[in-house]
Amino acid sequence: MRGRARRRLVDLVRQRIDIAYRIAVDAARKGEWEYSSRLGSYIKRMSMATRVRMNRRVKRGLCKRCSIALIPGVTATVRTRSQGCFSYIIIRCRACGWIHRYPYKTRCKHGGSKG
Repeated sequence: MRGRARRRLVDLVRQRIDIAYRIAVDAARKGEWEYSSRLGSYIKRMSMATRVRMNRRVKRGLCKRCSIALIPGVTATVRTRSQGCFSYIIIRCRACGWIHRYPYKTRCKHGGSKG
């Protein structure tokens, strides 16, 4: 598949991923965690089978272990933490306990020379 046909496929798959992700989020908010998890698995399979990357919002919005839609306060707990020069966000899935860490800021810059 080349050129225009590939771009049309990528556009179609991204639209379907976005729609399925919104439905998964709504299902998780209603308490239907199993349905949300199945939709998350469907999104991941569709992305892998067509070799289309999920955007960052969708990729970070799904648990890597159980594929449930991560919603702060509903299906996930969110904390911030700093360790040394690095700060990061910790997202913990309430369904399976999986922990995701995403860096968001570097605080200090060392200007000294190595000795």
